[in-house]
Amino acid sequence: MTGSPFVEATCFGIRRESWNVKTFRFRVANLEHGFDFAAGQYVTLGLELGAETIYRCYTVSCAPGSQGPGEFEITVKHSPEGLVSAWLHEALEVGVKIQVSRATGDFVLPEATSAPLLFIAGGVGITPLMSMARHLHAQGKFSDIQFLQFSRTPDDILFREELTEMGASAGGIVPHFFASRSSSEACQAGRLCPDLLNRTVPDWTTRTVLCCGPDSFMADMREAFVSNGGAPARFHQESFNVPEAPPLHVVKNTSVATVRLSDSGFDVVCEPGKTILDAVHASPHGVKIPNACRSGVCGTCKLRKLEGEVDMQHNGGITDEEVEEGYILSCCSIPLSNVIIEY
Repeated sequence: MTGSPFVEATCFGIRRESWNVKTFRFRVANLEHGFDFAAGQYVTLGLELGAETIYRCYTVSCAPGSQGPGEFEITVKHSPEGLVSAWLHEALEVGVKIQVSRATGDFVLPEATSAPLLFIAGGVGITPLMSMARHLHAQGKFSDIQFLQFSRTPDDILFREELTEMGASAGGIVPHFFASRSSSEACQAGRLCPDLLNRTVPDWTTRTVLCCGPDSFMADMREAFVSNGGAPARFHQESFNVPEAPPLHVVKNTSVATVRLSDSGFDVVCEPGKTILDAVHASPHGVKIPNACRSGVCGTCKLRKLEGEVDMQHNGGITDEEVEEGYILSCCSIPLSNVIIEY
């Protein structure tokens, strides 16, 4: 992974999904190395906002192979207090170019897609599950999926018509819509709880669960699933948020280390206990490593370590195979010796 892991993409379409949610369509310009993704994976966007580049992770909401070469979609809720989502909704126009990383993430469909599945979506957390549903529906194979979407009001339900059409086909996807504050003819009143799950999907504890939504929503669903006899190994969730209590580093070395950037030849001084990301960003060389979560979750700051030893305590943003290949997450890697990284 020499140089920037990002490529240029151009916005070529914007579609409104609800009163505060839009889908943005992008096309990658250079397909020399391809631009593939699996249903459920996410990309990191790099946006030039003022004098700073801001990075945020968004799930690809379309199905693999459903768009043209190098094309993908993200579906974003407008949060006025959110710098990036506000810019996307209020300022992004067709023709504007951004930077995008390759797709990554292990919140994907299980290999045995013939097994009964339970999709649980909270709000805009529906996006990875929608990508999966679209992918399975496009394949034309029967999939036993109970798809429950929870929102505040019926107006907040996303992709209702499309999911209803899927449910009317013989594909096996059965949608259910719930709103916590009101109801309508097409949307029942209800909050996520074991009683609702028992009524809606009687065999819910025997299914493989894929859940995405706010952290508290996913925590409640996991607790309900496990406490009612569901196997923890069959519960899968996705989140880009910083963990509430990230594990503390236990640093084995308290000496100053040098981090060399192999591409530029710059040497960066890393004080004891500092991460490689913090040290590089604090250096006078002006080098910035793309990053988003700063907690070892998203994988945006992934780099290859060529030499040296680090103490890396991540939260799922890197695979064992990548670690074996020499990759590290610079946001949660503290040098234990002098280190050379490929950047």
